[in-house]
Amino acid sequence: MPRPLDSLWRTDIRDAIVTFVSADYRSTILIAAGDVSAEFPAKDRLAPGLLEQANLRAPDIVRDAAVRFLDGGADILVTLTDGANEVAKAEWLDSGELTAEQVIAMNRRGVELCRDAVDARRGSAAFVFGAIGPVEALMTLGEISADALRSAYAMQAEALVTGGADAVFCRSFTEIQTLRLAVEAVKKVAKVPVIGSMTFDAGADYTETVMGVSVPSACAELVAAGVDGVGCDRSTFPDSAASVVSLLHDSCDLPIWVEVNAGQPEFGESSPTYPETPEQFAARLEPLAVAGARFIGGGLGVTAAHIAALAAARDRYLQKAKRRDP
Repeated sequence: MPRPLDSLWRTDIRDAIVTFVSADYRSTILIAAGDVSAEFPAKDRLAPGLLEQANLRAPDIVRDAAVRFLDGGADILVTLTDGANEVAKAEWLDSGELTAEQVIAMNRRGVELCRDAVDARRGSAAFVFGAIGPVEALMTLGEISADALRSAYAMQAEALVTGGADAVFCRSFTEIQTLRLAVEAVKKVAKVPVIGSMTFDAGADYTETVMGVSVPSACAELVAAGVDGVGCDRSTFPDSAASVVSLLHDSCDLPIWVEVNAGQPEFGESSPTYPETPEQFAARLEPLAVAGARFIGGGLGVTAAHIAALAAARDRYLQKAKRRDP
């Protein structure tokens, strides 16, 4: 069975550089996994700031969650490593609860656990993308220096690629300066594709980040930074995702990634919940595909059951497109 990403990126074995093939990506839609923590047993749920530590402290739970997403039809697994860098984990490092070696190990182990899941269920037919996320400190407000972030992201990217990541996915950013710095840091240390993605859930039509970054300006900055794909993810207003994807498509000629939450969050006494059923979530596939998305995955609250429904909707959509355009 051919690797599904062969139609998007071609691997040159001689120098291990993965090259984007722009002529081929338009007819392909790949399904990415959803919210790994939503697949954790209730007794093992962790606070958001602790999630990456599950790679070291609860590896079986992380691996089992990845297997369930693959069984549901995911083509791509995304590592549970968004905040696994020395800036994001500064509080734990300062207190002695974590060491710098453990933070690096979270990245390598996160990739390895996904690789183990792929080997167990799909062989070479699924891919692992290493996730890098934003930090709480804002460059815009002078709360963190560019040098500190550049160093942290470079170390994280190197650990992800050392662990075996096929690509690096920089997601959930709201500051374009920080995202561009992350992309450039990855590009400097790793010869793998890089996707840059932002959370657009502000502005009159939810097509800006909370820091005021518009879709066209984000695309311009990311293209200049040398990304291989652009994206949007985890907006509080998932109904706006297709419009954002359309703007991304109009703003650059790169493959587009989108992660959508399982509906708008509902807030109770504890953590937010996401109300969409798998069937309701799967109905989002066609509008996103028509708008131009080629990687479609799940954000917060998206379980393996949601991904299974999404993958089935993808297959129906592609069959319909094939009948229409033989």
